[in-house]
Amino acid sequence: MSSEAYAVLRVLPSGLAEKQGDQPFVAIVRNREELFRWLRDPPPGLRWLQVEGMLADADAWTEVAHTDSDIPLDVVLSDPASEFSELYRLVDASAVCDIRVTVPVVPGSAKAVRLAAALRLPVRLLPGQPNAEALNELRAILDIYLHEPTVEAPVEFFHSLLVAACATKDVSLWVILEHDPDTIRRYNADGLTDFPATDDPNEREFTPSGFVEKHLKSLIAQGGECAACPWQRPCRGYFKWPDPSYSCEGIKGLFSAIETAGIEIRRDMADLGAARPVNSPEVEEGGG
Repeated sequence: MSSEAYAVLRVLPSGLAEKQGDQPFVAIVRNREELFRWLRDPPPGLRWLQVEGMLADADAWTEVAHTDSDIPLDVVLSDPASEFSELYRLVDASAVCDIRVTVPVVPGSAKAVRLAAALRLPVRLLPGQPNAEALNELRAILDIYLHEPTVEAPVEFFHSLLVAACATKDVSLWVILEHDPDTIRRYNADGLTDFPATDDPNEREFTPSGFVEKHLKSLIAQGGECAACPWQRPCRGYFKWPDPSYSCEGIKGLFSAIETAGIEIRRDMADLGAARPVNSPEVEEGGG
């Protein structure tokens, strides 16, 4: 899913989304009635649907595969260990519309990502602040992403970090994982933001602009891990929220592995360019 064209994209429960009009938004749907209401009559502002708790509904996915809607779907897993085998139900539907699978990083996540990758479904990971078990899952998922030949679709956040490492581009985990409140704002059933950037309950509806940079500056000023971290720019303190005392030692290992893979890819590309014959079609076309 992409939000680069929007100022602020709102993600709301289906009932609240009815009031959005032409404003860009994502509707969260949790039953068949809500899903097909938006697929059959999508307003101009609808960018995609966040589908929760519906993977087990085989008939619903059969029906999706026979619609003429092209609204993208983000299928959010709640328990990857028990739900991964049901991902097969998305195959036919994915031929009709774009489908992404969002996977929380918990025990069983690697199995879900491996199957989603085999089915050519893009994946977004929700790492949170991973404990030891979750870090093991992340390491297994990174190995799947980097080394299994069946992986063709992106596995985020690994994919964007690897692209950035190969091209030395500046990226932000907050943007990659759709958690930067300056670009995407998520609301609960009460109409309040689920991601407050303040402890004042009276201000929860109004997330201050520039939260990510303010958060990072605060962490650097405290002189903790972020101050001298080599992954400061792509992370921007992502793994220090909500608990700023979280230890990023395991996360740094993941960043290092991705950087190493990026260096190897750049080296291979450079070697390939050096080995190309001078009169190759690519050189002739570019050089005249």
